[in-house]
Amino acid sequence: MADTTKSGSGRRYRGRTAEQLRDERRSRLLEAALTLFSGRGYANTPIEVLCATAKVTTRHFYEQFDGREALLKALYQQIQAQAWAHIEAALQDSDLPPTKRVEAAVAAYLGHVLNDPRRARITALEVVGVSQELEQLRRGAVHAFTAIIEQFAAELAKQEHLPSRDYHLPAVALVGAIRELVIEWLTAGQKTAPDLLVREAILFLRVLVLGTQHYAGGQKE
Repeated sequence: MADTTKSGSGRRYRGRTAEQLRDERRSRLLEAALTLFSGRGYANTPIEVLCATAKVTTRHFYEQFDGREALLKALYQQIQAQAWAHIEAALQDSDLPPTKRVEAAVAAYLGHVLNDPRRARITALEVVGVSQELEQLRRGAVHAFTAIIEQFAAELAKQEHLPSRDYHLPAVALVGAIRELVIEWLTAGQKTAPDLLVREAILFLRVLVLGTQHYAGGQKE
């Protein structure tokens, strides 16, 4: 027989409120999605398997999410929010010069997703091509990271360390290169040490800065 009691805040189950139970079920579904979507793939993971892994009923699933895509969206947002917490902490380190802060931000983001390959696969592969809504969400994340690099470049331009120009496209290209590094790491069986990927990404950033210092304006024929 279930151990239920009543208190001033409502019915409890083994000392937990209904809200706490919902939160626990949501957490288990997100963890199941992280494992299953990154392992067997989003397209190959039915709701019944998610529920069995998370030990929840389908009724409880639909209390939390409208469907699989809503769960994938919530998982992606959770991973991105955790990554951004690391990025913001790196950017706020006033002991570092601007260049080093941006390098630390890149390292912080990659460190978060590479430390758990499941997170890397969700952010780099599984959310791609699912729907227009998820693609807009993903592009928003790309543009947010791009904006950091643009702001960094503008700050260096004010200090006359870089030419004054629009750095949007170079920043987009850099973010794309970092994403392709992650995809290569995943699809090649994670044979490369994550620290090496971080070093390569930071090298790309330094090349962007140093290259622009020596090459201002349009290409001369």
